[in-house]
Amino acid sequence: MQKIFQQNLIYILSLIIIVTSVHTAYSEEKAGSISGEVRDAVTKQPLPSANVAVVGTKSGASTNEKGYFVIKNIPIGVYQLKVSFIGYNNFINDDIQVVLNRNTNTQVELIPSQVEVDEVVVTGGYFQKSVENTVSYRTLSSQEIRRSPGSAEDIFRVMQSLPGVATAGGKSAQLIVRGGSPDENLTLLDNIEIYNPIHFARTGESMGIISIVNPSLLKDVNFMTGGFPAKYGDKMSSVFDMNMIDGNKEMHNIDVNANVAGFGVMVDGPVMDNGTMVFSARRGLFDLLTSVLNRPAAPSYYDAVGKITYDLDAKNRLSLVGFYYLDQIEREGTVRMKSSTDTGKYNYLTRDDYGSALGVNWRYLLSPAAYSLTTLSFSGNGWNTLRGTETERDLIGEDILENSYTLKNEITYQINPKIDIKGGAQMRFIESKHNTWKPADTTRLGQIISASSISFLPEVSNKPSVFLQSTWSPWVQLSLTTGARYDYFSFTKEATFSPRVSASYHLTEKTAFNMAYGKFYQTPASYQIALDPINQQLRSSNATHYILGVEQLLRDDIRATVEVYHKDLSNVIVENDTTDILYNTGSGYARGIEFSLQKKFTDGFVGTASYSYSESKRRDANGLAEYYFEFDRPHILNLIAGIELGEGWQLGAKFQYSSGNPYTPVVGIAEKNGTFYVVDGAYNSARLPDYHKLDVRVDKKFVFNAWTLTAYLDLWNVYNRENILDYSYKVGSNGIITETPRLDFGILPIIGLTAQF
Repeated sequence: MQKIFQQNLIYILSLIIIVTSVHTAYSEEKAGSISGEVRDAVTKQPLPSANVAVVGTKSGASTNEKGYFVIKNIPIGVYQLKVSFIGYNNFINDDIQVVLNRNTNTQVELIPSQVEVDEVVVTGGYFQKSVENTVSYRTLSSQEIRRSPGSAEDIFRVMQSLPGVATAGGKSAQLIVRGGSPDENLTLLDNIEIYNPIHFARTGESMGIISIVNPSLLKDVNFMTGGFPAKYGDKMSSVFDMNMIDGNKEMHNIDVNANVAGFGVMVDGPVMDNGTMVFSARRGLFDLLTSVLNRPAAPSYYDAVGKITYDLDAKNRLSLVGFYYLDQIEREGTVRMKSSTDTGKYNYLTRDDYGSALGVNWRYLLSPAAYSLTTLSFSGNGWNTLRGTETERDLIGEDILENSYTLKNEITYQINPKIDIKGGAQMRFIESKHNTWKPADTTRLGQIISASSISFLPEVSNKPSVFLQSTWSPWVQLSLTTGARYDYFSFTKEATFSPRVSASYHLTEKTAFNMAYGKFYQTPASYQIALDPINQQLRSSNATHYILGVEQLLRDDIRATVEVYHKDLSNVIVENDTTDILYNTGSGYARGIEFSLQKKFTDGFVGTASYSYSESKRRDANGLAEYYFEFDRPHILNLIAGIELGEGWQLGAKFQYSSGNPYTPVVGIAEKNGTFYVVDGAYNSARLPDYHKLDVRVDKKFVFNAWTLTAYLDLWNVYNRENILDYSYKVGSNGIITETPRLDFGILPIIGLTAQF
């Protein structure tokens, strides 16, 4: 690894020297433009005559009758864009990149002010959230994602540094939110639910390498780690809501990027008279790297994501959104299995994961005070695997697929400036298949598992749901959101009712107290029901959230928050080692406190600091012992900073620390029929060593006569910490146990290039 690092470091330094030698210096004449829309955040109405100013310059514009603006001939660089309109809170986008000969497109939604503008001067604007998201809410822009060190520009790895979010290690991009498992998180892309948003991840797993969605496609990401509104359902822990950009209306832009993870191309621009498009396609390079390194596995991935937006008229907007991905692994050599006796038994593996989504969003402005959003979508996810030997390659196999077809509508109506209501309905049809087979086996503890074969082809099931919520501001300082949703799952014939309430009280202009309460249900997944006919009796798992928080604006660009939360869990689905029968006998809780300090990108500096203390415990049934859940991380600390050094140089650093995961220790061996097996101690009674690492990122931007090149070095785990992810055990014929730690990445250089035309 050290040799590889040295070679890559020499490569990137040589590249920078060569490019610098032909670099054309910055000049005032080199310019780009900014365009976009300004709309009401509640009603989506365009705001004509809104004032848009590039902070620190004389450049600016007013929006036209469609809420659209264009600002041209802006010298290249990084700017703040301030948007203001009478009766609305000001908003400042703190990280607008103006690139040579390109147009930067942005969409701004202003929140109506709750104060009389002739009595109070409305200020601020760096931190903005809707009144229905009072607690546990973070939003990130595409530029914040891009400049984050230690992420390789992957959106999910950026989110792993937020309060209450733990990482499963550098080898996983999955999100572990407030002690919950990754499959408890709802992921949306432009109002379309995505089953699996990460390459090489599967439902119910904590692994996964890189996001399927190119972060350059994202306008922003709204991440709710608890207490989310009634419009979101069927998940217990969090909501990850990604909103794609619209292509710009002024010109066509092209991005070409490459790093050790893959190669990609993105293009956006106008189509027809009233339309825009944006499209990205990427091809992973992991298979080429493993071939060079002479590794037995050859993973490869492909993804494509696109969006077309078209305005039928001033009131009707259609957008077509779609994506496709394919992950493939072929491996010759030892495959690590759950059973210690399996080591070396199955030396052949092929695995294909695939998914797609296609949806149409229709936004209709019903009146100046109301709009409707209708979404018709398809989303699918599947995988197949074969494991075996050179002569029998299909001893173990699975062929699993789940497709859903969804129609939903949501209507928002602002009755008056103090009251708005939102309601919606959804119908989802689900078709699935689940074929698996495996031979008889023995667990690492010596328990016999019989051979099995499952073929589960149920009839199409449906999930109808409705929700209604209202936000009321009886006076300036207080906003109150109440709501409820009803869900029904035809396969299990189960109905659930989920009341939710949240409130925010502004003690002063800069200080707010927030709270939320709600019930959240999650239906059993098809892959769980399919394992055994008895599992058709499973019911939804349930979480009840209680959250209190305080928010303090220290400066316009610095915000501090403190939140305390408690989650009660019931009807949790649990499994055992020897059968595929699942039960709703589990219970537990997760509770903690989170501190966060966030500085937006101003004065050439950006930074965040967060610390979380939490506890997550489960119990598999009444009368059984309570244990630490596998994703329990008591202490989590994240420190992130970035600075503009001038002349196109940027420097960023991130330090992460967390307690190690709990695990079940081996306390001895036992002999059965002449074979030695391990003896486990109490479940999850030990803890892995603490996890910590330092990541550093250096960017350099080069501006040529007609295009721009950005080179970066994202160096993970600078001091080469040996972080242990878990242990594997093997008992030899002599009865001696061999313990082998599975390590996270050591020092790892990620080198990347992005060309913009």
